[in-house]
Amino acid sequence: MRLQEIIGILKENFTLALGAVIVVGICFFLGYVIVYRKLMGGKKRLSKKQLLLTSLFIGYFMMVIGVTFLNRNSHYPGGVNLAFFSSYQEAWNSFSVREWQFLYLNILMFVPFGILLPLWHARFRKARWTIGLAAVFTLSIETFQLLTGFGVFELDDLFNNLLGAIIGYGIIMGILTIKDKGIKHTLFYFSPILIVVLLSGGMFAYYYTKEFGNLVIVPNYKTNMANATITNDVQLDDERKNVPIYQAPSYTKASGEEFAVDFFKRQHHDTGDMEVTVYPDEGIYQIQGYSIWFQFLDGGYRFTDFSSLDAKPKDTDEKTLNASVTAFGIDIPVETDFQKVETGIYEWTADKIVNGNQLIDGYLNVQYYNDDTVKYMDNQMITYDKVKDVQIKSEQEAYDEILAGKFKYYPENNRLETLHINQVEVTYYLDSKGFYQPVYAFQSIIDGRDMTIYIPGMD
Repeated sequence: MRLQEIIGILKENFTLALGAVIVVGICFFLGYVIVYRKLMGGKKRLSKKQLLLTSLFIGYFMMVIGVTFLNRNSHYPGGVNLAFFSSYQEAWNSFSVREWQFLYLNILMFVPFGILLPLWHARFRKARWTIGLAAVFTLSIETFQLLTGFGVFELDDLFNNLLGAIIGYGIIMGILTIKDKGIKHTLFYFSPILIVVLLSGGMFAYYYTKEFGNLVIVPNYKTNMANATITNDVQLDDERKNVPIYQAPSYTKASGEEFAVDFFKRQHHDTGDMEVTVYPDEGIYQIQGYSIWFQFLDGGYRFTDFSSLDAKPKDTDEKTLNASVTAFGIDIPVETDFQKVETGIYEWTADKIVNGNQLIDGYLNVQYYNDDTVKYMDNQMITYDKVKDVQIKSEQEAYDEILAGKFKYYPENNRLETLHINQVEVTYYLDSKGFYQPVYAFQSIIDGRDMTIYIPGMD
């Protein structure tokens, strides 16, 4: 999620919050000033500070409601995730900016809750009142999401929201008491945010100093294998072996844009007015009638010529297609498999083609049209460079991880009934740093469905 998108969400919900404050203000004026003060002769006055803080809390409350409900569609019927820290495990495995954003924004969302309540009333300067009300509020949100389908009831969301309220409470109480009780005493109040900062800093430092990245195939939590019936047709090897690890041609935002410019210029398109939209993991490059979605991690991309909307797919032969993609600067290895998918749609597949110290893997999907041009390409055929040889675990060790439920599969009620393994091979999977890591692929039938179970090859 880009900063502009976050600001856009805040702006949209700020309007909602402002409207709510105005409506409540009008109701308050009618009830307090006209009814209570004038008609009933009441003399109790409210301070400007209370009015301001009440308005801020109402506005904050409505923004939280807007973010958690009004910006979502109802498509999570019955979703429950009680696996503690599973969202942290998911963010760690993918190590994508988006996943970390969701985690930290969930924490940040409740920081104002912990700040505003102690300012609003002295009762909430006692931790049990603020933290207790925060627990009730976040539990209500998660329960309502579960009942309405506007989200998933997640234990991690409860934890993150509560942590945010605790941080906010600690910050404001530290500020309020620092003058009377001194810095040493207030360190206790500031400890929640200090702990979060230190743990986050240590975690990110560890990630960026380790040699290879993380794999999204690692499960967020174990599958329940207690009552599973497991059969296996494979004779498993119990010896470890050495295999190569490769690296993708990763790109920066600048080099990704250079690729797009060169790609368009090769087709004689003017890039002077190219529109660039950059996300943490990919870039979108558009000129009039054309676009490229480019992945920074491995250089894969999708090209679209929007004149395809007025054209019809047309069949052709491999030689003609090969000449067309060559004009785009793409060389197809002779060892690839070529197939027709449907009318006008063709695909080349490279299955771990070794060429010296390089590995070519993936696919190239193209769509050919009746004006004899290619108007769509999905190029995920990547050439990886060898880094070095690494030792990987044995087939038996990988199989033992499956028996322990350490693989990515999320069945209903987290229970697996039947598992049959047909075949196992060493293949490759791209990690979060652009390394193409060796993994075991177990071709399996799980609860009657064909699936591939991936187990990381390296410890």
